[in-house]
Amino acid sequence: MAEALPRSPTEADRSAQALFDRAVVYWNAGAFFEAHEDWETLWNDAEGPRRAWLQGLIQFAAGFHHVEHGTASGFAKLMRSASAKAGSYAGDTHGIDFPRLWADLEPWIAHGERVAAGEPVLPGAPATFPTIAYKPGVVPMPAAPDDDEDDA
Repeated sequence: MAEALPRSPTEADRSAQALFDRAVVYWNAGAFFEAHEDWETLWNDAEGPRRAWLQGLIQFAAGFHHVEHGTASGFAKLMRSASAKAGSYAGDTHGIDFPRLWADLEPWIAHGERVAAGEPVLPGAPATFPTIAYKPGVVPMPAAPDDDEDDA
């Protein structure tokens, strides 16, 4: 039987990638709530392991939002849940270097465990939030910000 040719991306695929890329831009700028919102839009239509992985990213973003607001219990719960959902994912990562991101998340996951055991969320957190990088050769093309974001 002949191998199927790879399909060309559809407009929906390109829109989803642009939304994912915009979430990465937000994440890397420390705008975790906004990253969470964009990934949640993609999560709504996702299925199976990809859906769980996206939910993990959403929860990591929400967890970092909790750090910024000093909310220890929310942070600890989200780090634990996010790591369980995202850690073993081996599917399409929209071109991001997920092994690198995971390595950068591990100190935060460990900090979440310390916070769950009673340590304060701040101080003691890792010095910087993780950033998301793309695999070599991947050129992100993020969607433009929503018009209503300018009105906020």
